Amino acid sequence: MKTLTKSVLGFEPRSKEIQTFLWDITPDIAKYILEHHNKDNRKIDKGQQQKIAKSILTDGWLEDGQPLTFNAEGNISEAQHRLLAIVQTGVTVRMVVVLGVDIGCFTKCAPAKPRKAEDEIQRKDKTATPSEVSTLRQLLVRRQGVKLSIQNAIDQWVKWRYVVREGRKLVDGFFDSVEDYNPWERTFAAWASLMISIGEEETATTFLSLLQSEVLEDESASCLTREFRQFFSENSIYMSNAGRTNFIYQLLCIASDRLIKQPDGDVQLGLNIDRYNHDYLKKKGVYRKFLETV
Repeated sequence: MKTLTKSVLGFEPRSKEIQTFLWDITPDIAKYILEHHNKDNRKIDKGQQQKIAKSILTDGWLEDGQPLTFNAEGNISEAQHRLLAIVQTGVTVRMVVVLGVDIGCFTKCAPAKPRKAEDEIQRKDKTATPSEVSTLRQLLVRRQGVKLSIQNAIDQWVKWRYVVREGRKLVDGFFDSVEDYNPWERTFAAWASLMISIGEEETATTFLSLLQSEVLEDESASCLTREFRQFFSENSIYMSNAGRTNFIYQLLCIASDRLIKQPDGDVQLGLNIDRYNHDYLKKKGVYRKFLETV
């Protein structure tokens, strides 16, 4: 078996000592390793395989230095999904190969921290804060287009960082005084950022000022903010957390439309509860403008 394995792979995967070298891994070699040297590994995740295959087809094989590792018994302990993707895409790649890895090391050693979109952004821009990145994520959710991922994190951050930071500044002052809407701070920040992106920063500033006065003062600041608070309170009571988040975002969009037409806020919120849904709101107003595609 050793002679056959070495003739196929070009090296003997069993080793009692650590050995490291570069090797060309063909689809045939990858397939052989998976069939004969993958007896002590975690369950295959088809989704992960497809992600790697898609990455190879889109950007080619990126030499990130991640090794193909064999333990002392000759079984792979890392890279099975990469090998599956190599077989799937039919590419030949050069990989770092490590032999002689301790059999129990992946059970006993602390695992590497999974990389997230936040890590990728902060790797390139050390000034990016967690609240800014979470606002960016929420902003993209509200646009209903691309979602924030490790692959697009840097491009999306560069594209949106100015309005995200300005949006955060707007709502940070509001939430320094108002606690009633704390669970939806990111939603407010995403809305404010999107308002800035379409040139409606003044409208967003005015609404937050009116709403702050509505919450903190005895007398109503405006018809719009009074109805905003009442409508949310009366209609969100039986909603799920996700439902409330969507609802308050929709309310913010409708309130923005009203305030653009009547800047003093002396206008009714309007709109029946059954029209607070994507299909209706996408037809016009700032909600429609915010969408990536309509």
